[in-house]
Amino acid sequence: MGGAGGEAVGKMMRKAAIVAAASFAAAGSCALLKAGGAPPNIESLMPFAMSAGMALGPFYGFLNALLARAMFDGYQSWVGWWTIGTSISYGLVGLAAGLAARLRKQWSRAQLALLSGALTILYDVVTMLAFGVPFGIPVQVLVAGQIPFTIAHLAGNVTLCFAFAPFLLKSLNGYVEGIDATRGAAKPAAWAPLQSAQKED
Repeated sequence: MGGAGGEAVGKMMRKAAIVAAASFAAAGSCALLKAGGAPPNIESLMPFAMSAGMALGPFYGFLNALLARAMFDGYQSWVGWWTIGTSISYGLVGLAAGLAARLRKQWSRAQLALLSGALTILYDVVTMLAFGVPFGIPVQVLVAGQIPFTIAHLAGNVTLCFAFAPFLLKSLNGYVEGIDATRGAAKPAAWAPLQSAQKED
C-alpha cells in the first residue's frame, strides 16, 4: 500500500513539474511576442493551455493555464486584482480542453484550431461578464465592445494553435506516457497521442 501511495505521489509530482515548466514556457513565449511588437490580444498562451489540458487532463490543465496567465501578468508588471479573474478564466480554458480530449481519441490539426477558437470564445465571454456585469454595464454594450477584441483574439489563437499545438501536444503526451510507463500503467485512451494531427506535420 505504501509503495502504491509513493508511486502515486511521485506521479503527481512529475506532472506538477510538467505543469510548472509548461506554464513558464507559455508566459515566456508571450513575453517574447510582446517584446517583438505583437498587437494587443495576440498571445501564445492558448497553444500551451490547450495542449497541457488535453495531455495532462482537466485538473492539471486548469493549474497550467491559471499559472501561465498569472505569470504573464507578472512578466508585464501588470499584476492586480484583475489577475485573479483572468487567471481563473484561463484555468477554465485548460479544464475545458482536458474534458474535450475525453470526447475523441484523435484530432486533426484543423480540429485543434477549431477547438482553440471555441476555447477563445469561452475565455472572452467569461472575462467579459466577470469584469462587466458587476459594474452594471448592460450585456449588449459589453458584447458590442468585445467583438473587435475577440476577432483579434481568435485570429491570433487559431493561427498559433494551427501552427504549434500538434507539436506541443505530441511532446506533452510523450512526457505523460513516460510517467505512466514508470508505473507500468497504460495511458487512458482519451489521452492517446493525436496521431492524425501528427501525420499532417
